[in-house]
Amino acid sequence: MRYLLISISYKNTELVAREKFAFDATRQERILQTLQNAGAVAEAALLVTCNRVELIMSALDLHAALSSGLDALHKESGVDRVEIEGRAHSYEDEGAARHLFSVASGLESVVVGESQIAGQFKDAFKFAFDRGFASKRLRALSDHATRCAAAVRASTEVGKNPVSVSSAAIAQAKVLANGSLENKTAIVVGSGEMSRLTALHLIGAKAKTIVVGRDLGKTEEFVKELGEGAQAASFAKLPQLINAHQFLFTATGAPHTVINSEMIESVDFDRFWFDIAVPRDIGAIEDERIKVFVVDDLQSIVKTNMSLREEEASKAFRIVGEFVEDFYGWLNSQGAEPLIKALRNKAEEACRIEIERAMKKCFIPHDPEHAKNVERLLYGAFKRFLHAPTIALRLAMDKQNSETISDVIKDIFDLEGK
Repeated sequence: MRYLLISISYKNTELVAREKFAFDATRQERILQTLQNAGAVAEAALLVTCNRVELIMSALDLHAALSSGLDALHKESGVDRVEIEGRAHSYEDEGAARHLFSVASGLESVVVGESQIAGQFKDAFKFAFDRGFASKRLRALSDHATRCAAAVRASTEVGKNPVSVSSAAIAQAKVLANGSLENKTAIVVGSGEMSRLTALHLIGAKAKTIVVGRDLGKTEEFVKELGEGAQAASFAKLPQLINAHQFLFTATGAPHTVINSEMIESVDFDRFWFDIAVPRDIGAIEDERIKVFVVDDLQSIVKTNMSLREEEASKAFRIVGEFVEDFYGWLNSQGAEPLIKALRNKAEEACRIEIERAMKKCFIPHDPEHAKNVERLLYGAFKRFLHAPTIALRLAMDKQNSETISDVIKDIFDLEGK
């Protein structure tokens, strides 16, 4: 069994193309169901965020699984398969584990060390486990990835004072507001995690924060959780609000735009709108006094943040490397024990067969106690004979070619199916 991962992210795909891979739960389930029906894929999970799609598979055949994965992404996104193949990065076995551990630790995020990915990672695998698309192979991988992420957070400062996409947007807004958002009014559209983080950053910057949602009752509950400094408004007031204030932040999960040119009125001040949703919330805007920032526009702030964390990131990647090594050591050791047990069972079976044959031919007395003594003698000899090969097998299974070694042992001792 092999691991395979297909990655589409901000590193290889621009926002316009990434929007086509913003799969909701229904579409994610269809992809995983398609892969479950594919003969080459044993287990699969799908991590979807605004900046990445990671398709993780436990594969019976790497080449066939890669083809099935690309086909499933093509079918659900509508993006040409050749284009996906050209954009996506694929990783196998240890490379797949290394990439996944790095993603879970926030080291592959737009903002290195951001903490939001940890919850998204757990939710993605829970989604696959709960629906029967993933089992023990991916559970082992995801459990080690989660432990790796925890170790990175505990042992480095890569996540200290974390900067998320939302906080990068607030930082840019402060620059546009001459250094401070205090007493400025900012509109936040949406009530998801990204909207919550954005609102909290605005409240921390002492901005007057208005949260807009389609369900006013839920929005009011959402605002209560934010604490003082925020108020709720109905979606019907959105056109009025965006034409009355300078700053707008949108982060809904809508599959279509929620703000379009028909809602916009000409005003005598500049407006700065931050669309941090994928797919985008704001449609094409032609007003010269409105500047729209999307996720990819915030990367310059992110790069500054990354340069400040390079040393800590290096420590974090070393931790990832250690966890990958430990994981494959553990994984390979699991492969050794069944083989060792099968070898010992084979020896016991040979003992019983030979004792029965000897008793039938009267080579040994028909005495049960005597037969047991002979059996113990024979099996003791087998155990002594198997001692050195058992130690060598455990050591060999720690090496990269462990599957080949396993196959050879099975063939030599006829252990297939044992």
